[in-house]
Amino acid sequence: MNPAGTTKLSIKEKVGYGLGDTASNFVWALMMNFIMFFYTDIFGITAAAAGTMLLVARCTDGVWDFFVGAVADRTKSKWGRFRPYLLWLCLPLAVVFVLAFTTPNFSAWGKLVWAWTTYNLLMLLYSAINIPYGALSGVMTDDPLERTSVNSYRMVLAQIGGIIANSSFLLLIKELGDGNQQLGAQRTVMLFSAVAVVFFLISFYTTRERIQPPPEQKTKLREDVKTLLANRHWIMMFVAGIVNITFAVVRGTAGIYYLKSYLKWDDGRIATFFLVGGLAMIFGATLTKFAVRAIGKKYSFIASMVLVALTAIPFYWIQPEQTALVFTFQILGMIFAGINATLYWALVADTADYAEWKFKVRTTGIIFSATTSSQKAGMGIGAAFAGALLTYFGYVANAEQSAGSIHGILLLNSLIPAGGLLFLAALFTFYGLNERLCLTMREELAARRLASSNR
Repeated sequence: MNPAGTTKLSIKEKVGYGLGDTASNFVWALMMNFIMFFYTDIFGITAAAAGTMLLVARCTDGVWDFFVGAVADRTKSKWGRFRPYLLWLCLPLAVVFVLAFTTPNFSAWGKLVWAWTTYNLLMLLYSAINIPYGALSGVMTDDPLERTSVNSYRMVLAQIGGIIANSSFLLLIKELGDGNQQLGAQRTVMLFSAVAVVFFLISFYTTRERIQPPPEQKTKLREDVKTLLANRHWIMMFVAGIVNITFAVVRGTAGIYYLKSYLKWDDGRIATFFLVGGLAMIFGATLTKFAVRAIGKKYSFIASMVLVALTAIPFYWIQPEQTALVFTFQILGMIFAGINATLYWALVADTADYAEWKFKVRTTGIIFSATTSSQKAGMGIGAAFAGALLTYFGYVANAEQSAGSIHGILLLNSLIPAGGLLFLAALFTFYGLNERLCLTMREELAARRLASSNR
């Protein structure tokens, strides 16, 4: 192993790592785009009740995320600190994923209890496997282009998982349910869960951890928290995670209602919409390295947010018969979203390097877990906001929607998320880790690691 941590990663390892997010994205895609629809139109609770549940679950989950990161940083095994969780938790996650999409024959109150219990368990297990998985990318190599590259592979393969889940979910419900949507949803998620277990195991067996904390590092959790809060660059990524995901969830939640209630598309056309969008996002992820080489990670991230916002705005005015415009702006928006998503985790890894460089303490797990908790908070805020507005504007499940309901769906799918992203893009201009500082950190950290290995 190169003590500097600058190992060039093989395609096999990059693909293996990325398959872990293919597996994760079966869960993530349904949480982003279908969970509200599942609860209102299949499971049978109101949008407001579902939104409140999602807000509470995702915000309180942030404490658990931080705990997971702290434990992962302190894990010692023959497989490393982060990889073992892929092996240990893939099966429990699969089981609870199925239970969360199972509709029991309970009363309305009993259903709500079931939904709260299974959804919270799903989010806890998702965090417990996904936080170590995310942190793993920060210790596979410290080469900035290799990090961008491995995160590009991750985003491409994550989107393959998203494409499969998004484009096939409604179709598989119909195919596997024999006319019973509740049974179809359960069987569909059983299939997704089985594939996810296989992909998590492949990710475990093909990846390696190369960057270790400084040998003399022995910190307490209180000190880790203090170091985290002193890292102003991580604080900016934390804020970006909340705002970015909040408005992504708002739009993702409204999207399925927009397609079914406003455009009145059938399941086949909806599947095509998600397929095309996913492929566009993959293409965007592959363009990330060229954007980074041209203008750096910071300005590529800002530009991607602005462009995603600008492609969302037209959806407020597009008419149902203007199918070509729907697909045009969806494709453009997803290309820029692919760049945005790829860069986000590469930027988070840079903040872990900054902590080690500035404070001589490397807590990759805590940094990634605290960042993930910001995304969970964003998911909760976005879902609650979307659910409350859907109810406010008068959405009624499985019925013809009123003009007020349609107006709310249009706002949630266009102007509201666009405004949030433009605000975040302006805020992110204050982010301080530029390419020159990242190069300085990398060189000095490599020298420190080499000196430590020669002692």
